[in-house]
Amino acid sequence: MANDVLEIQLQIQPEIFDEDKILIEKAKKNPVVAGKLYDKYYSEILSYIYHSTLDRNITEDLTSNVFLAVFKHLGKFKWKQVPFRAWLYRIATNEIRTHWRRQKSIVALDDSGFEMVSSEFEGSDNIAIQEEFKLLHKALSKLKHKYRAVIILRYFEGKSISEICDITGNKEGTVKCQLHRGLAKLQDILMDLGVLPE
Repeated sequence: MANDVLEIQLQIQPEIFDEDKILIEKAKKNPVVAGKLYDKYYSEILSYIYHSTLDRNITEDLTSNVFLAVFKHLGKFKWKQVPFRAWLYRIATNEIRTHWRRQKSIVALDDSGFEMVSSEFEGSDNIAIQEEFKLLHKALSKLKHKYRAVIILRYFEGKSISEICDITGNKEGTVKCQLHRGLAKLQDILMDLGVLPE
């Protein structure tokens, strides 16, 4: 039985791997094909960055930066242990980290940076949901980047622990520890903000 499961996994994973590998090898030689990579992964990377910034303009700028970096360095991408999707997320994570570092050096964040609401809540009659969403992102912004990144990847982007390991380059134990500590710190921040009872 275990061998059957292993055999099925080995049959499925190479297909996904081969599809990206073929596309990337073609994209290295033909910029038009690179557009297919952009089309395939754009909305996924945009969503991740939006959940990290909660600002449409910044999200679009950072997403553009990610794909500029991808196309600039695509020729250097080699198939090792890290899937192409994880490589994209690593670049996006670095863009987000750089953005927040720049923001901290310019001015400390205040509540005005969180006037945006997720598109899924825009136009909603439920003001309470919008406010809770903004408070959650305000609390997330107070976390160290390593905690914020794993929480967003896990709970907003629905990534598995294994995928987060590929994206962050950390071992499973480290990722689980960061999730645990990050959620504990997030809970403390939400209590300080009066969102959760003490």
